Amino acid sequence: MSVMRKFRAPNRLSMLVRANGGVTAKDALAAADAALEPLRAESLAVLDAALAEIDARFGRPAAATRAAGAFQDLYVLALRIIDVSGFLPGSCVDQAAVSFCALVDNCAEAGAWRWDAVDVHVNALRLLRTADLSPDQRRAVIDGLNKVSQRRIDEA
Repeated sequence: MSVMRKFRAPNRLSMLVRANGGVTAKDALAAADAALEPLRAESLAVLDAALAEIDARFGRPAAATRAAGAFQDLYVLALRIIDVSGFLPGSCVDQAAVSFCALVDNCAEAGAWRWDAVDVHVNALRLLRTADLSPDQRRAVIDGLNKVSQRRIDEA
């Protein structure tokens, strides 16, 4: 009777993980946060500028002059918010902007605006950006926005 032997090939990654030295995950995350900090103020300024432009061109103050065919312009502004919303973790601003993009897509497909829904999204984005809401309240806002953005034009 023969004895069965198992051989394991050396794994370079596992040897490196066990080796002394290097950076701990906690230290690496702290260094990454520190490296991103100089970008925070600039990114939040971009977010605020995008919100202001959306409000000025497509919000209630611009109700008399809203551009009827500027779906792409509004979509680009919503994407700009998504791009920089990572500097507001847990705020749900990114999710609200995704819902806003879905709304603009639906409006573009239908060839008609749902200005009430646009107004709701603009107000919600501003609220999520500035208000001190609990995680449950933020989740409720996002759930409501998703319902608004998924509603079809012919159901309105």
